[in-house]
Amino acid sequence: MKNHIVCLLFLSLLVSCEQKEEIATTNATKKIKVYLLGTFHFAQTDSTYNVLDAKHQQSIEELCDIVVKQKPDKVFIERQPEYEFRNKYDSLFKVYVDTDVLPYRNELYQVGFRVAKRLKHSKVYQCDHPGQYGRYFSAALKYAKEHNQMGYIDASAKGTVLREDDRVDEDSIQKNSSLLDYIKWINSEAVMQTSHASYIVNDPQVGSADYYNYDDDDTLLGAEVTADWYRRNIMIYSKMINQLSYEEDAIFLIIGADHVPILEYLFTANPYFEVIKASSWLSN
Repeated sequence: MKNHIVCLLFLSLLVSCEQKEEIATTNATKKIKVYLLGTFHFAQTDSTYNVLDAKHQQSIEELCDIVVKQKPDKVFIERQPEYEFRNKYDSLFKVYVDTDVLPYRNELYQVGFRVAKRLKHSKVYQCDHPGQYGRYFSAALKYAKEHNQMGYIDASAKGTVLREDDRVDEDSIQKNSSLLDYIKWINSEAVMQTSHASYIVNDPQVGSADYYNYDDDDTLLGAEVTADWYRRNIMIYSKMINQLSYEEDAIFLIIGADHVPILEYLFTANPYFEVIKASSWLSN
């Protein structure tokens, strides 16, 4: 009798576990497609590269054509939602929708607004978060200069990674390519992989290794740079997923290229999302 009871309990537990697993699988079956576009900051280029020029405008339109084909339900831009009451992006977007006038060079307008309007969205979504990268990097740079560690900063030391955009003449690529082709290069595997690697390989090696000295405040100076960068991106990711209803089929984010590898990892680790590599959809 006891054996029968044990068997029944075991079978009941097994069925319960299978049901829970089935529920979890079902919940995550519909994956929201995530389109992350790494970009340079359009407004930070010098007078020799004005994105409002006709040739660049044509290229931007071609880029927007590609993004629109992915049919994202929400367009996210690199701005802080906490400052909506100051920036008035909803109002700015409405003005653009009503007038079709887009005088601003920033990629948030040139790409984000264009895509959202063409998809007949009522608004764009903000997701940026402040970081303290400048403060942490300044401290690491100062230490590196004073302690013969600049090899970690310029990637000339052993055990470091040279970024692809430092290995080649990026200015030449930008000026001799269409804006769309330049964006494609920025989102290439070589650029993305090495930019991410520089944060996790090079920066953490800056600082004192005297970890057993309680009074040494110069340990982990470079690691603070990496930690702050990761923290900022985790906050961006959090702001994105918390503005979703989970009824979306796809979402799109345009953001500075260095953010993409970390955000890609976070979304990939989340079973409710499927990251579509920009290097693949930009080529279609």
